Amino acid sequence: MHQLKRKAAHTPHRPGRLGLWLNSLPHSKWIFPVYQSRQLYLVENDVTSEKLPRVLHGLKIAYASDIHYGALLDDARVKDLAERLNALEADIILFGGDYGEDAAHTLQMFKKLPPLKAKLAVCGVIGNHDRAEATAQELILAMEKCGITPLVNSTLTLEMDGKKLCICATDDLSHGDPAFREVKEQVLGADYVIFAPHSPDALEAAREEGAGDFYDLALCGHTHGGQVAIFGFAPYTASLYGERYGNMYLSGEIEEDDGAQIIISNGVGTTWMPVRVGAPPQYHLITLRRARPER
Repeated sequence: MHQLKRKAAHTPHRPGRLGLWLNSLPHSKWIFPVYQSRQLYLVENDVTSEKLPRVLHGLKIAYASDIHYGALLDDARVKDLAERLNALEADIILFGGDYGEDAAHTLQMFKKLPPLKAKLAVCGVIGNHDRAEATAQELILAMEKCGITPLVNSTLTLEMDGKKLCICATDDLSHGDPAFREVKEQVLGADYVIFAPHSPDALEAAREEGAGDFYDLALCGHTHGGQVAIFGFAPYTASLYGERYGNMYLSGEIEEDDGAQIIISNGVGTTWMPVRVGAPPQYHLITLRRARPER
């Protein structure tokens, strides 16, 4: 890919008057974009890799991103999400950041979030809405208090039968201080690496720093699938690298030339307005599977 120019980050959107008015409308399919924004669909992703150790075959990850707790998503929907994630009985629960519409609501959401149950770990990264008005340390402490292992320029290493699975993430690209080289060094020697930055923009930023080849699977949110997308194209994306890059890394499953696999989620909530067209809200059950090498 040719060198891309990164734009300066802007202050995250908050709901405006129109968004608040739309959110006050009754739950009716007749107002479909608003109705769609209040739904939540489970997407099941199978990730197959020859590099996956046999002991990790069948490992399940429940993934949810971009909750945006606040004016457009209330306590009841936070509780509903927690119940859905727990019902998946996953080995790992992973959050992709943007828990609230701003830092204050993010900190509130951590207090509202019901207990989460996973066999191995519950962990999470931080996003631009979380980080724009809060320090990383404030967010880390709040996450730890509610039982979430924070991944902020850090790595969670799980060892099974002598094989190492590393789940890692950097600080938010827009408003934080991501340390790509440091994270890359943390996962050296791992048998399988999951990189979970909030935004897919971080994948390009890592490449720019010469640290883009350290992961096997990337899990990202941030994009909302465009929130409004026509035949898979979003007129506006939140990418710092512009609309072309934003639409290349908008939603769904992608495989890079080096074999790395990427899943980009539409997320749970909305920002600015409670409207979705062509980008339904979603959470994920991701199953890792070992591929049989070709003979």
